[in-house]
Amino acid sequence: MPVRSIPAGILAEIKTATQSGFIKARFGTGSVAEAAAIAAAGRGARLISARAASQDRMAIAAIAEGDGE
Repeated sequence: MPVRSIPAGILAEIKTATQSGFIKARFGTGSVAEAAAIAAAGRGARLISARAASQDRMAIAAIAEGDGE
């Protein structure tokens, strides 16, 4: 899968299903994983799966679908 870079300013504008106070203070959004998934999915994106973290918290992911544009 291709890697897409999403500017922090765009992530900060996206409302997320879950909220982390630490992440909100640092990045301006409640969940970087959810905001990135929504932004990457494009127009009409919707979150399919809220963020999920590995047991060691070294990996966090969320899934969204949209038109990809």
